[in-house]
Amino acid sequence: MDVQVWMASKEVADRLDVHVRTLRNWLDLFVPAHERLKNPQGHYLISENGFTLLKEVKERKDSGNSSLREIQRQLIDEGRIPEEMLLSEELSSVEETAITLATSNKLDPGMREMERSVQDALIQFQNELTQLTSLNHMQSTILQKITDIEERQESLRLEIRRVTFEMDLMQQRLTRRKERYARHEPRWSLNPFRWFTRSDRAAEH
Repeated sequence: MDVQVWMASKEVADRLDVHVRTLRNWLDLFVPAHERLKNPQGHYLISENGFTLLKEVKERKDSGNSSLREIQRQLIDEGRIPEEMLLSEELSSVEETAITLATSNKLDPGMREMERSVQDALIQFQNELTQLTSLNHMQSTILQKITDIEERQESLRLEIRRVTFEMDLMQQRLTRRKERYARHEPRWSLNPFRWFTRSDRAAEH
């Protein structure tokens, strides 16, 4: 039985020789949610498959002029990552700027502070985008359930109407039978004791 091995984000960043903040952005861009976890301290744990994807991204990034968005599109077209991970061009542009700042060796303290601010804003934007996607999916699910409930209510109303009609029809038939029986009811009872009772009453009179 294969055992899943998880690596800490710090270890993965060291292996790939990238900044930890850069790695976190790459996780959102290239590693599916089931290939990365968060421990109670808030640090990421990355699976072997996730590490393989990040290593592929690093190699493509270092070997050519492809942007992260282009690499993301390539991996999607190859079926390596799901299409839902494709982010907007605006987010990609901000991410490119942040990574360029993070990997530069000539940053002064002021630029490093700006880089941290950009990274924080990027992470917040990514979280909001993820929440928005979840809300849209939840809204679609709720609307579908409401539609199903309305259809069931309509079916129930039709069934109640049918049953009510059949009950009215049965009541009408029962009433007609009672009326018909009342019109044709025999005057003399088949009970012989009632005959003697009537004869006795006639004799007394």
